[in-house]
Amino acid sequence: MPLLHPALVADPARHTEPFLPVECLSDEPGTVDLATLRDLTAALAGVPRIWRPVIHHRSDRRWYTRLLLSATVEVWLIGWYPGQQTEVHDHGGALGAMAVAEGRVEEDRYDRNWTITRVREHVTGAAVGFGAAHVHRVANRGLEVATTIHAYSPPELPMRFAPTRNDADVRAVVATAVPTTAVATTAVAAHAGRDVAAAGAGATR
Repeated sequence: MPLLHPALVADPARHTEPFLPVECLSDEPGTVDLATLRDLTAALAGVPRIWRPVIHHRSDRRWYTRLLLSATVEVWLIGWYPGQQTEVHDHGGALGAMAVAEGRVEEDRYDRNWTITRVREHVTGAAVGFGAAHVHRVANRGLEVATTIHAYSPPELPMRFAPTRNDADVRAVVATAVPTTAVATTAVAAHAGRDVAAAGAGATR
């Protein structure tokens, strides 16, 4: 049976539609589509009574906890202190979605050669879905804390990380990038963030 965080079971009204659609609670292995993942994260992010009592923002490390694990999906709540970021990674072939519950984060997007192609800003209320080949890094480069909710399907696929490289080189590419308003084709977005920069002649459109 699905594993639910106590925040989702304390009040029966919190784990029914639209928060947790039936396909997200299945015991049978499968994949939840991008639109459902995006809508799920957006719905959860839009109800502070679910995540506000749970979230923490720690200056010493990025904080996170799992809200849901079923045979079809996993959902995570993540707290971002200013200056915190992930490594460059994919999600092992899983579909995914991210919604910003508060604050703002930036998403550096990469191609399959681990070359940065675009930087997107996602603010409170933004929700974006991304395909199985998506490679990115998420960062809080602002001055305030941020809170995000993430969903992946199928669940528990191992992430793959970019080969070790000089992070200063990566940031230099971003700093010299050319702004654009194009939207990457690897993502399905609703109220998605704006482009901060695109990099390289091979940037996805």
